[in-house]
Amino acid sequence: MALKTYKIQSFFGIDQSSDENNISPSCSPDAVNMSTDGGRLSVAKGYEKYIADPVPGSDRIRYMTCFRSANDDCLPVVAAGDNYYCYSGGQWNLIHTIVNPANTLYFESEMLKIGDTDYLVISDGRNQLIKFDGETVTSFGSAESCSDVPVSYLAMYRNRLFSAGDRRNPNRLYYSVLPGGGRTLEDWGPVAASPSVEGGHVEVGSVGGDPIIALHATSNQLLIFKKHSVYRLIGDRPSNFTIEKIDTNYQSTQHKVIASYGDTVFFLTADGLYYYNGVNARPNPDHSMIRNIMKDAKLSSSHLVIIKDKLYFSLKCSGVDKLVVYDLTEHKYMLHDGFPITWIMDIAGELMIVNTNRYIYRFGVGTSYDGVPIEAHWSTPLTDLGSKAEIKALRSLMLRGSGGTVKVTASIGKRTLNYFYRLPKSRSEVVELPLSDEGRCFSLTLSNSGGSSFELEGGIEILFSSRMRTV
Repeated sequence: MALKTYKIQSFFGIDQSSDENNISPSCSPDAVNMSTDGGRLSVAKGYEKYIADPVPGSDRIRYMTCFRSANDDCLPVVAAGDNYYCYSGGQWNLIHTIVNPANTLYFESEMLKIGDTDYLVISDGRNQLIKFDGETVTSFGSAESCSDVPVSYLAMYRNRLFSAGDRRNPNRLYYSVLPGGGRTLEDWGPVAASPSVEGGHVEVGSVGGDPIIALHATSNQLLIFKKHSVYRLIGDRPSNFTIEKIDTNYQSTQHKVIASYGDTVFFLTADGLYYYNGVNARPNPDHSMIRNIMKDAKLSSSHLVIIKDKLYFSLKCSGVDKLVVYDLTEHKYMLHDGFPITWIMDIAGELMIVNTNRYIYRFGVGTSYDGVPIEAHWSTPLTDLGSKAEIKALRSLMLRGSGGTVKVTASIGKRTLNYFYRLPKSRSEVVELPLSDEGRCFSLTLSNSGGSSFELEGGIEILFSSRMRTV
């Protein structure tokens, strides 16, 4: 019998959109903690401590943001329980305690310039906004300026601060004055001398069961996400503000899972990733690639951030934390797990993760999860090679790579066989790994052993022979 070759030219991403027999061999229906950058297959990087000291106390971490100073320093700010802490001067410092605590708070923040000072302004939906100048926390706004309203959601659009999430007025959208001439973003009231720069509010929709749940600004419009609908506001002054409902099959989202890539807005729903293209909100064209991952996902504790050309979002699937990475240029998904996730965010252009140990970690560095070995695997699609009648007999696996030990699990017919191989140090050596057994369908799973790292390049080739059943 002549030998045949099954080739996987390069490695791409996860694809759960179709029957495995129909997906590209370059994709995997099941891959965890792997990287396919440049078409190579390697064990993904882990994470290391960004700050040596854990967040103080034992209360649940409820929010994480950072104060960005004029010299581009990022000071992490964390809400834990009823307290806010900031890491500065080499230590965590208590900067504020919530006046009216509650079990459910909806935090959000914006960096604003008020007068000549940069402030981090934070909302929680129950209390008056607060502002932090890098050293001291004070109250934002006042009753006289109509800006003491406890709101949850914040966005800067056309140089005005917009806010929503007033529990007493769930459809109300507030907007500040246009700063200048002694006016600041803390003024939300009328300006009799110049109505075009004044602040105020407007009702968005009238249905009580459709409250505003998020705000997000692009360069030319403000998106207003509601529980069951999406609106947009265009215009640059109250006299020409226009609010219109977007015609969309909208799947509800939440304020923690919305981010922009250029002027395209991405947001997470129970169905997967959606995007807003300036006119309509639609499912991301490849959202079905992670259909199985999203099937049991819970979004209540999810977060989404975009850093450079990567979109990251966290999920809880069957009680297990997972991190999905979507490459916005190559349009591929990868999955990471094996570590708890409390919060994710962007600090200085890097992904940071806070976990149940209360440490802030820099993601994508190191070869372990802060000392915990990484368990990684990549499964090829289960295929009959388009010929269900043929019996395939696996002979060998050929690959090029370097690193530690690679575990090869061959699933063929009703049997599963494990092989362990130590990869050479040279990238130029082609290694031929013997395989055995036969069946009509087969798949391989490549995984690391004992947390080791490896990298395969140039794809892989599987040699096999085939025959028709004779009896």
